[in-house]
Amino acid sequence: MDFSLSEEQEMLQKSARDFLSAECPKSLVREIEAGDLGYSPELWKRMAALGWMGLALPEEYGGAGFSLLDMAVLFEEFGRAAMPGPMFSTTVGALAVLEFGTEEQKRTLLPKVATGELIMTMAMAEPEVNEDPRFIATRAESHAGGYAITGTKLFVPYAHIADYMLVVARTEGAPGDDSGLTVFIVDAKAAGINLTPLVTIAADKQFEVVFDKVSVSDSDILGSLHKGLPTVKAVLRKATAIQCAVMIGGAQQELELTAEHTKTRIQFDRPIGTFQAVQHRLADMFVDVQGARWTTYQAVWRLSEGLPADREVTIAKAFGNIACQRVAASAQQLHGGIGVDKDYDLHFYFRRAKAFELSLGSTPFHLKTLEAELDS
Repeated sequence: MDFSLSEEQEMLQKSARDFLSAECPKSLVREIEAGDLGYSPELWKRMAALGWMGLALPEEYGGAGFSLLDMAVLFEEFGRAAMPGPMFSTTVGALAVLEFGTEEQKRTLLPKVATGELIMTMAMAEPEVNEDPRFIATRAESHAGGYAITGTKLFVPYAHIADYMLVVARTEGAPGDDSGLTVFIVDAKAAGINLTPLVTIAADKQFEVVFDKVSVSDSDILGSLHKGLPTVKAVLRKATAIQCAVMIGGAQQELELTAEHTKTRIQFDRPIGTFQAVQHRLADMFVDVQGARWTTYQAVWRLSEGLPADREVTIAKAFGNIACQRVAASAQQLHGGIGVDKDYDLHFYFRRAKAFELSLGSTPFHLKTLEAELDS
């Protein structure tokens, strides 16, 4: 497999890096983290003007018609810049609608996503379930020609600014059943939705969302009634692969910050980067970043080509979790005290690395999944 980027992808990478360096400095990231919105509307508009929101959407829906692999290149740059905002949740939601939505749903939602007018998010995790969607207990009961959703969702990103949520609810059966799940496209401002902000290590905006008999219609169903588990798994596969790309971008920046620091930090009358033990640690960081990158891009490439990718996504996330934690720890150790100084930039990546490790499947979850794959 050829892992080199195409000329078009290299241009996308360079333009994104240049844009984010100029338009998303760490001063803006600090301002966003301290604010209530969790993103910059001005930056969002400028990114929409570049066509990034619709990068992987077909041209007929206002997109650019690029591939998921191209999208991963862009999201790696978002990770490198530690850019906060609903770009990830909106992209995941849009890709779900593109793959499983009706033509009416696509034409209603996707053009507005492409222009930056519409923000999406996904509500899946619950107090009793974070990784296995089969155990979702939120109910959608048949009511007045549609359904009424009741239940509690956790860790819903950017729910306070979202226009629509993809809500996974149980329309029949009991928690643990393979059948009975349905995905609904829910108006995020509908009556009966209550939000409670959560405090997160990454300082992103996540919410507990309580649904109290929220009304939806048959036309709001994404995919098939009662048969939503394959839909959820497909959405999570792409979301996990894209998040791995974000993780790589952050780890790459940690490596570069650390390498630069070891060139200028003087100890015993010489840069600490001249010490062999420091060089060994930097080499280990480089190997981890490269290993995480190529396992991720293999998974993304297979998804982009429509090939089976369950095993590759699982490997990418499991190894990415481990590798990015090692990189984060090594970066802190080689920086010393300045690494935990919030006036320095390293903490952005350290905090995000831990948050990413715990979302979309922890390391034990993916290792257990891989074990089952290998045994089957």
